[in-house]
Amino acid sequence: MVEWMNRDERQAAAREEYERINTTPSPPVMSAYIDAGVLGYVFGEMWRRGVLTARDRRWITLACVGAMDTAFPIESHVWAALASGDISAEEFDEFVLHFATQMGWPKGSALQMYGMQARAKLAEQRGEPDRPLEFLPWADPVEESRRRAAGEAAYREIHASPPPPAVTAFRGAAYLDFLYGEIWSRDAYLTRRDRRIISICCSAAVGVDEETREHLGAALALGDLTLVELQELVVHYATYVGWPLGRHLDDLLIEVAG
Repeated sequence: MVEWMNRDERQAAAREEYERINTTPSPPVMSAYIDAGVLGYVFGEMWRRGVLTARDRRWITLACVGAMDTAFPIESHVWAALASGDISAEEFDEFVLHFATQMGWPKGSALQMYGMQARAKLAEQRGEPDRPLEFLPWADPVEESRRRAAGEAAYREIHASPPPPAVTAFRGAAYLDFLYGEIWSRDAYLTRRDRRIISICCSAAVGVDEETREHLGAALALGDLTLVELQELVVHYATYVGWPLGRHLDDLLIEVAG
């Protein structure tokens, strides 16, 4: 991190980062929340820390604001991700599909709506037609036993461990067959690293410790993220969901990595 000479220099850098990330003018300093919080820490420090890519940080932010179900941050960060070019319209669309499996279709619908609005606004600003999205279509139907085998194989690849037994309808049809066999196995627009980041943030935000531990362990075992990158993920995550939840995710990471 840069050591600033004075307050004005530090605030100027924070404003520059805010405007780069959000693609909008920075707000006037009219409260402690804006000064020390939004400009000071969030954009003056956290977003400038390095370690993670801009794409990584977009996924963490979008997953967190979506999980928190807060309208203005969702709208502003969806816009910023698309307007900046860090995330393409197709990548965002695939993100919404994966996010919906983690947080439910109602919250996914809200993100999709803001994505549609942002795409239309961008097209208007650029004087272009709002083109249809390209996307990977739903998987072709296969015989039930083959679908189950594909889901189990995908789980092994994604977690580097045996799949849980399909002792209920959820664990079979929903968890192995659809989530792993069809969603995690989609090979367009999102990488496994992307999906891992999104899944860690979502499962942690709703307090599902077992699922979070599994993803943290698999990320380390398979090389999707290093321990340093996961520690940085926690710093970013805490900024958007709060320090108590950030500390809890940090505790789980220490436990898994130890």
